[in-house]
Amino acid sequence: MFGQHKLAKFVVKVFILILIFASFWPFVAPGYSTILAAATNLLAGPTMRIEAEGSLLLLYSGAQLQPLTLHSLPFQAGMLLLLALLIATPGPSIKQRLIFAVAAIVLTFALHTGSLVIMSTREPAMRPILVLVASVGFYLFPVVIWAAFIAIFRRKQTKAPAEGTKEKHEGSTLLLGASEQNR
Repeated sequence: MFGQHKLAKFVVKVFILILIFASFWPFVAPGYSTILAAATNLLAGPTMRIEAEGSLLLLYSGAQLQPLTLHSLPFQAGMLLLLALLIATPGPSIKQRLIFAVAAIVLTFALHTGSLVIMSTREPAMRPILVLVASVGFYLFPVVIWAAFIAIFRRKQTKAPAEGTKEKHEGSTLLLGASEQNR
């Protein structure tokens, strides 16, 4: 897929984009955390409440007076990685990148919301899922989503020329048939 030079260029692009996004994210994170808390509160039961204070999320569960405090920046970092990978990937058009970026953000937002709902339940049965998502998922899922984007793009790319040549072939047959009729 990539030669060594192209791969190195891609990695440098991703790294630079992550640095750029990370420099702006502290300004975006409080708004994202507020939206995330509101969405989670809509999905969660009445015994749970989440409040956003800057980039902190405070999870109140039941009659608990002391909230579980969650720094949202580390688990939101996967979104920055995902956007950097989508933008740096050579080949797709800007329109395709934007469509996949919006879909990826929605998917990542759903992952974050679901994770907060799971965290807020604090049921022992959910702990293995929570540990898996928290330790691996927040950094693995962006790469999986990006890989799915690449697979979809490559599949569309290989289908398009095949369909285009078929249409060309049928068109040339029609033109040939019409020219033979004129003789």
